[in-house]
Amino acid sequence: MRALSVLYDETCGFCVSCARWLGAQRTLVELECLPAGGEAAARRFPELRRSASKEELVVVDDEGGVYRDTHAWLMVLWALEDYRDWAQRLSRPALMPLARNAFELLSSNRRKLSGWLHLEDEAVRRHLEREAGPPGAPKCAPGDAACRLPRMVRCEGCGRPMAEGRTACPHCLADVVGAMEPG
Repeated sequence: MRALSVLYDETCGFCVSCARWLGAQRTLVELECLPAGGEAAARRFPELRRSASKEELVVVDDEGGVYRDTHAWLMVLWALEDYRDWAQRLSRPALMPLARNAFELLSSNRRKLSGWLHLEDEAVRRHLEREAGPPGAPKCAPGDAACRLPRMVRCEGCGRPMAEGRTACPHCLADVVGAMEPG
């Protein structure tokens, strides 16, 4: 096995943050994160479109093996240089129930985690896409009564967009000091 494709829920801020984190890790096996609802995943894995839901984590290896939920999570850890030992430990029969419980706890609370950690949720993602959209595309304007999305500002630490009023950037965890200008 030389490569793994990770299909994640692109509408979940926690899942998107995990995919970004995975992209920054050292891997022992090539790791590619794909939005489960995206065109690339649909083209490459059409058979999964019917059987997989965005509510589950799915990993596909380059030999055609499909891993779901806890097994998918362990395969992702196994692919990471700094976490392979943990994956091997957690996959042992004595610790597998602990791994399953940990994964299920994270998975069933991922939307709450997104909110608690101020991670981008679906509404914020759509807002960012509209802001970056083609000229003439509908955009939210400050004070626009129809726009119920938070006004976006840029983090002084990393420059990423974040909702106005946040006290820390969820990406770089830098404290926000003073007023920031909209990006």
